[in-house]
Amino acid sequence: MKYLILLLNLLIYIISPIFNPAFSNESCLKSIEFPLCIYTDKKLEFIIFRNEKEVGWHNVVFEISDEIITAETNAYVKAPYLLVFDYVMEYHSVSKWHKGKLINLVASLNDDGDEYEISITKDSDGKMTISGKEEKFIIEENILPTEHWHPEERNASKLINTLNGEIVNVISTQIDEQTWYLEGDIKYEITYDKELKWTGLKFTADEDDIIEYICKNCK
Repeated sequence: MKYLILLLNLLIYIISPIFNPAFSNESCLKSIEFPLCIYTDKKLEFIIFRNEKEVGWHNVVFEISDEIITAETNAYVKAPYLLVFDYVMEYHSVSKWHKGKLINLVASLNDDGDEYEISITKDSDGKMTISGKEEKFIIEENILPTEHWHPEERNASKLINTLNGEIVNVISTQIDEQTWYLEGDIKYEITYDKELKWTGLKFTADEDDIIEYICKNCK
């Protein structure tokens, strides 16, 4: 009987990953090397589609200096509007991180001619000051910005919307092994591969347009 129990335990140990697949890079998230232990080529490149037609791009570049990670994001969208005009959105942000925690972020936006900045800074006590498009406030929580490349976004209940600086409440539901749906104040579907690399984004925009990010350099 003792040997039978040992055999059963061994069998459970062997097959449990099949039914409970674990991400291989969870230990990376709080390390000095994060996020470079996930994004080993130090960049992400996406093509943006609206209703399956290419309308823009979204790129992220990572650098490290003295254990501080800098993530620079650039995005551009140009899409037809009302059959005559073009809607143009330009986004640029630079954020600094240490062991997966945000230190500061500055985002510059041009929303079809409306230009403004969003900034997030964290003091030595861990309090975050957020200067949004409409207001400025201080919070004591450590909340991720919607930069998407950080895999903990898939587990978030609150996020800082980097398009306007507002804090949004969300509920995250896992759809399959690599896909999560976040709904609440904002709604989108986001994918991370088994290495926790951000690989895709999908949401519904105005007039029921489907916006989708397709990764160019994801394997």
